Amino acid sequence: MKKNIGKLIKSRLKSERIGVTEFANLIGKERTTVYDIFSRESIDTNLLDKIGQVLNYDFFQHFINPETIQEIILKKSISNKVYIELDLSEKDVEDLELKDKIVKIIKK
Repeated sequence: MKKNIGKLIKSRLKSERIGVTEFANLIGKERTTVYDIFSRESIDTNLLDKIGQVLNYDFFQHFINPETIQEIILKKSISNKVYIELDLSEKDVEDLELKDKIVKIIKK
């Protein structure tokens, strides 16, 4: 599905209740340019980044492939794991009933 970036920006501007003149000043553009942006189907990434910062919104999320998002989430969750190495004797493992738990984890 093709996304119309201009409509997304206009919608976000409206939800933030920022006027066109104020918005134009915040992004360093003329009012006429802002109206032109509203009609665009594509936009320079640097300008989109600046608009996103002003409107406190990540417009790039609308253009990321869902599989890419899943991959990013997976990598992030993996990177948040903490691995601990314990020096346990056989008796410690037995006392803590870890043997069965470890086997279950390995089988997953």
